[in-house]
Amino acid sequence: MEEVLRLKNIVKTFPGVLALDDMNFDLRKGEIHAICGENGAGKSTLMKIVTGVYKQDSGEILLGGEPVVFEDPNEAFAKGVAIIYQETSLFEEMTILENIFLGHEYVKKVGPLTVIDYAGMRKEALEIFKVMDIDLDLDERAKNLGMASKQMVEIAKALSHHSKIFILDEPTASLTQREVEALFNIVRSLRDQGVAIAYISHRLEEIFELCDRVTVIRDGKYISTKDVTTTNKDELVADMVGRSMDNYYPKADVEIGGELIRVERLNQEGVLSDINFHINKGEIVGFAGLAGAGRTELALALCGFTKIASGDIYIEGRKARIRNYRDAMNAGFVYVSEDRGKFGLVIEMSVKENITMPQLRNVSRGVFLDNEKELALAGRFIEEFDIRCPEPDFLTENLSGGNQQKVSVSKAIAIAPKLLFLDEPTRGVDVGSKAEIHGIVSALAQRGATIFMISSEMPELIGMCDRIYIMKNGTIAGEVSRAEATQEKILKVALHMD
Repeated sequence: MEEVLRLKNIVKTFPGVLALDDMNFDLRKGEIHAICGENGAGKSTLMKIVTGVYKQDSGEILLGGEPVVFEDPNEAFAKGVAIIYQETSLFEEMTILENIFLGHEYVKKVGPLTVIDYAGMRKEALEIFKVMDIDLDLDERAKNLGMASKQMVEIAKALSHHSKIFILDEPTASLTQREVEALFNIVRSLRDQGVAIAYISHRLEEIFELCDRVTVIRDGKYISTKDVTTTNKDELVADMVGRSMDNYYPKADVEIGGELIRVERLNQEGVLSDINFHINKGEIVGFAGLAGAGRTELALALCGFTKIASGDIYIEGRKARIRNYRDAMNAGFVYVSEDRGKFGLVIEMSVKENITMPQLRNVSRGVFLDNEKELALAGRFIEEFDIRCPEPDFLTENLSGGNQQKVSVSKAIAIAPKLLFLDEPTRGVDVGSKAEIHGIVSALAQRGATIFMISSEMPELIGMCDRIYIMKNGTIAGEVSRAEATQEKILKVALHMD
C-alpha cells in the first residue's frame, strides 16, 4: 500500500518538557490508522507538527516520499493535510456554503466585474455531499447546526481543498450513537476513495470497529504499531500505560445503609415528567439513557440549578426545599459537571486554588488566607488522588485531561458531600486515567459517600454501579440491578423495545 506520510525521529521540547522523543509514524493511502495513548502522551503535539502548528526541533516529515517543512497550518492545508478537531472552527453566522469555500471562493467575470460564483460553488458542494452521502441545506447558518453536522461541514470543507490526508481528533466525543454511526460511514467512504486518515480516540471499541492499524505512544515515545486484527484491548492498554491492567472497574463491596434521598412525582415543564426514584447510603447508582433522555437535566434540577415545577425531594426521610445550589450544598449535594473546563474548574488558576476554592473559610484566618492550611489541604488531595503535577501551584490548564478531571473530583470531595453527582466522570480521559477515577469512586463509596453517576458508557455503569435507572424522554423508563444489568437490556429499555 502506498505510503503518503512518514514522520521520522521527531523531537519536540517545550520549556522543561520533552513532549516528543524520537517519534515515528507512517500513514498509507486508503487506510484508517488510529493513534492512541494516555492524556499527555503527545498525540496532539504530534498532529500539530504534522499540520504546521508547531515545528519540530529535529526529525523529518516526508509527504509522498519527499521532505517537507510546514511554516504554518495554511501551508499544510495547501499540501493536502487537513485536521478536524473535536471543537469545530466554523463561522457561526455564515452559511454552510460560505464556510466550505471560505478563503478559496470561486469567482467569475460579469462584464468588467469579478464576482463570487455562487452557482459554481453550490454545484461543487453538492458533488462533495454526494461523495459523502449526506444531505444538508447549503443556505443554513452554521449556528443552527448540531455538532455532527458541523463536523460534516468541516470534512466537506477539507474535501473542497482536495485534501488527501485527514486527521480526526476525538471526533465522536460530543456525538450521539446514531451520529457516530453516520460519521463512521463517511470515514469508511473516504478511505475507500483512497484518502489516508489518522484517527485519534480514547475509545478503544471505536478503534477495533473502524481502524486498520493502531499506533500507541507513551510519554512522548513511540511504543508500537499493530494491525487491528492481530491485537486486542488488553495488549493496547498494556502498551499505553506500561503495565497490564486486570481490573478496569474496581467496584468494592460496600455495606448499603438506609435511604438517603427519595424523589416523588418530580416534574419540570417540557423537560422532566413524573420522576420517581430513591438512592440508599453508600450506593453508586447509575443513570443511563440516550442523548437528550434528561439525565443531566435531572441532576441540575436536584441541585437547584433549574427550577422544579412540582414534586417532592426527601433527604433521610425529611422533605427538603432546594431553591438554588447553595441550598443543595447545605443539604450535602455536590455536582461535578461533564464540562470541567466550563463549569468544573478555573483552568487559568493553580491546582491548589481550584481544590480549595469551595471552602476558603476553612483555609482562612479572618479575611486572610492561611497559606499553610491551603497548601496542606491541597497537598492531601494531590497525594490521595495521585494528581500528576510538579507542584500545587502548577496551572491547571497545563495538566492532562485525566488529571484535570481528578482535580475537579477532588475539589468536590474536599467538601465531604453526602450525595456526589458525577456527570460523565471519565469523558475525554484515557483508559489508564479512567481506571484510576473508577478506583477513586469506589474508594469514596467505601468511605461512606453516596454517588449519583451519569454516563454514556454502558460498560462503565455496569461495572461500577449497584443499580441503574434508565431514562427516556425525560422520565424513568426502567431500573436494573447490578446482577441483571447488560448492555442489551439497558438499550432495550432506553429505546423502548420489547
